[in-house]
Amino acid sequence: MSEDIQLSLKQTMRVYPQGVTVVTAQGRDAPRGLTVSSFTSVSLTPPLVLFCVAKSSSHHDFFLKADSYAVNFLADDQKTISDRFAGRTTVRDRFEGVKHTKGATGSPIISGVRAAIECRSWQAYDAGDHSILVGEVVAASTFPQKRPLIYYSQQYTTTERGESPAPPSDIVW
Repeated sequence: MSEDIQLSLKQTMRVYPQGVTVVTAQGRDAPRGLTVSSFTSVSLTPPLVLFCVAKSSSHHDFFLKADSYAVNFLADDQKTISDRFAGRTTVRDRFEGVKHTKGATGSPIISGVRAAIECRSWQAYDAGDHSILVGEVVAASTFPQKRPLIYYSQQYTTTERGESPAPPSDIVW
């Protein structure tokens, strides 16, 4: 792929708002986690979700071999958690000072998140400079008192609360 297409793809994806997630798993000695930008649901039967991890990530092989993991949907007040797990800080232990509990799979659920999905590893696929990791959902919880953290145009934002959603602007009445 040419550098022009790579640059165009980056610029285009920046205008696509995405929820911010941190994927966590329990290691032999300590929990591990990373912020991921590519996460989505895949199937209801069986219940499957996926996330992508760069092959260049120091966490790649760990998650490729993990038996289970949790996807933590960050809340609008958790920007520092996102930065920490994205490696944008100098903290060596990403979980240092981060409150969390163990979920049904033993994977860490970060306190204060908007929602969490726990998975058993199901399948991994090679995808260029990333791996696609598909997990079978074994538990899912939402915590509705929080608004989601969203990444859009290279910055954090959130949604506005409204009494009811506005109709789509492309509908002609």
